[in-house]
Amino acid sequence: MVALTAVVLAALLAGVGWLVWTNGGSERWRALTDDRFVYGVPWGTLVAVALVTAFYLLAQHGLTSWNEPLTLPFVSWSWFYPVGVLTSGFAHGSPAHLLGNMTGTLAFGVVAEYAWGHYPQRRGHTIQDSLLAPEESRFSRPGARIALVTGAMFAVALLTGIFSLGPGLGFSGAVFGIAGFAIVTKPRAAIAAVVASSALSTLYQALADPVVRGTISVGPPAPPSWAGIAFQAHMLGFVVGVLLAVGLLWSRQKDLAPLEVFFATLAFGLALSLWLLVWPGGQDVFYLYRGAGVIFVVLLTGLVTIAATGSDRSISRSIAILAVALLAIPFALTTLWFLAALSGAVPELSGFAPFAALLVLAVVALALPALPTALRGEDSRWATRRRTAFLGLGTVAILLLLPGILYGPVAVDTDSITETNEIEVGDYVVTYAENVTGGQELLMLDLNTSSLNQTYDGLLVASDSRSMWTIGERKDSIAFDGEGEVQVGGLGWRETVRAERTGWEVTGNASAYAVDLIHDGERTRSFTSDPVRADVHIDDHRVTVVPTQEEFELRVTRDGDVVGTSAIPDAGDTATVDPLTIRAIDDDGTTQVVVESDGTSVTVAVEETY
Repeated sequence: MVALTAVVLAALLAGVGWLVWTNGGSERWRALTDDRFVYGVPWGTLVAVALVTAFYLLAQHGLTSWNEPLTLPFVSWSWFYPVGVLTSGFAHGSPAHLLGNMTGTLAFGVVAEYAWGHYPQRRGHTIQDSLLAPEESRFSRPGARIALVTGAMFAVALLTGIFSLGPGLGFSGAVFGIAGFAIVTKPRAAIAAVVASSALSTLYQALADPVVRGTISVGPPAPPSWAGIAFQAHMLGFVVGVLLAVGLLWSRQKDLAPLEVFFATLAFGLALSLWLLVWPGGQDVFYLYRGAGVIFVVLLTGLVTIAATGSDRSISRSIAILAVALLAIPFALTTLWFLAALSGAVPELSGFAPFAALLVLAVVALALPALPTALRGEDSRWATRRRTAFLGLGTVAILLLLPGILYGPVAVDTDSITETNEIEVGDYVVTYAENVTGGQELLMLDLNTSSLNQTYDGLLVASDSRSMWTIGERKDSIAFDGEGEVQVGGLGWRETVRAERTGWEVTGNASAYAVDLIHDGERTRSFTSDPVRADVHIDDHRVTVVPTQEEFELRVTRDGDVVGTSAIPDAGDTATVDPLTIRAIDDDGTTQVVVESDGTSVTVAVEETY
């Protein structure tokens, strides 16, 4: 049924496409693209999509493990791990992650590449006289212009990977950069691309999974979905794309309708969550500043509109004076901040010196164009409405780079997870531990906050050579599923480490449990919880479930003294710790431990099920 549905859907789509193409679609496409694309094909976009997909299939082992790609070695953990920094913008965490970014690249990339064009201007070039035309400059040739499209996309991906706020992964920064370029150069087509991106994703999912079966179920505790989105990389990519587009419009002296740019930018920002502003608030707490994010998007939309469509007239002297006066306050504050941090007079600020210095430079960059007009009433070519907005966008870009500068240089110490019955796989250290302090240190900051020095519980992975210290699977997830796994590896190799939990729900108390690590057929007990005593009395005795390195034991005490211990027997068997008899009873596939004495029996523990 599933295969038949996919075949019918594919045939239907092919038929509709053929009808559209043969009934005027091909002529319409050629008329639109003849002087924009070589052979009517957006080669630069297709090459970018092909290369990113190839990276997923080959480097991330997507060919052999489509649903579980290798990700850890390709994350930008630190500037001291150049492989991760260089590859993070091209790697993806799942098929859905890859699909979302590639459909967005196709939809917005076609619009952006059309605006750029394979030919220098819309001058009716033909393929024969343009491919190798000797009279044109190297960067006017179609081949070079196509290469620039792919290169620009990859450059933005690399930029957002280098300056990501924390570990980054994915091509989405480049996608937002492409979208920003498309929105400014072709506002209407870019909004159509938003719809096209969603449609492409739906069509692919309909072909790949035509029938989806769902049930009513619950899952383990997990962070909100928006907590893991790289909002800073998205915004940085978008602003960079807008700056490039504005530069192109200026060079071509092309005018656009302000309302088109304004509403296209605003609609895109609201629809694609450009307003997302998230910050961790401590142990398993995240804050979404939706209101502030929407305000920022509206203000950014105004800057984009003025930079793309604004007047070339100089700002008035009164506005220039007001701008300089307003900027004098942050200039004074940031300068004092920088001096205090640099001098060490305030030790808590010493790590912020680079951050404060860049803020000072950003404020100066904004104020300089307005100074001649404010002081002497002279016009400045950089104090026009359009260029002032452009400088504002440039300052936003600088501010978006700052988090990457502060959080990029990260040092790692694996001592916190040594001597925890860890295992080593290549250069990775893998363990299961609880209440462990994170092993990362931000070298550019000297902060002592709960959000940076929190503790971690779960399957932990670290590597000194990769400057990596992360949680591969959360404790709550392993407790819910009974197992978890992490993929470690590098270019050309991949290994799986699986964590398996076993435990007993102790009557009237918490669970006693142990976690084993399984790799290459070998099992290592990595963690045992504290002993847990059942909240029952039987013949003046108490029973405690004790996880050990080999098994689970029952410890029998009386008046605080240990009477004896016994391993929990297998289902159907018994054991004795005088005067108690211990029985393991199979109850519909679940083992219960019952303790008996003088005709009285009580359940002290039930095997965990997942």
